[in-house]
Amino acid sequence: MSQHIEVPGEWASIATLMAFADSVEAAQPLSPDQCYLLRLVIEEIATNIVKYGYADTHRDTIQLTCSCEGETLRISIRDRGQPFDLRDHPDPDLSSDVIEERPIGGLGLFFVRELADHVDYQHDPASRWNELTVIKGP
Repeated sequence: MSQHIEVPGEWASIATLMAFADSVEAAQPLSPDQCYLLRLVIEEIATNIVKYGYADTHRDTIQLTCSCEGETLRISIRDRGQPFDLRDHPDPDLSSDVIEERPIGGLGLFFVRELADHVDYQHDPASRWNELTVIKGP
C-alpha cells in the first residue's frame, strides 16, 4: 500500500506532513523503529528543504510517498530545491563529552543515515527534481 502527499515547500507544511505521518502509521503495520524514522525523515529532511533548499523568493513543492512492501517501509521525499546528497554530508563531531562544546548541526542527517537500512539520493538536472529514498525493514 502506498500513500502520497504534495505540499508547498513552506514552514506551515511541516505540520501537514506530520499529520500525514499519523495517517501512514494508522494505515500501515509499522514497527516502532519505522514510525520513529518516518517522523525523523519528515522533521529533518522536510525542514532542511524548507530552510535551505528553497529560496524565499521561489518556493516549490515537497512530495512525500510512503509505502510498505511486506514488512519494509520505503519513504521517498522529493523537491526541486538546491541539490543536496545527505550521504556526502560528514558525520557530526561527537568526540567532546560536553554537549555545549560540540558544533551545532548535522545530528538529524546522521540519525537518518544511522537508523535507515538503506539511503539513496538522485538529482535530475533536467527536471530539477531531488529524490531521497529511505528504506527501513522491520
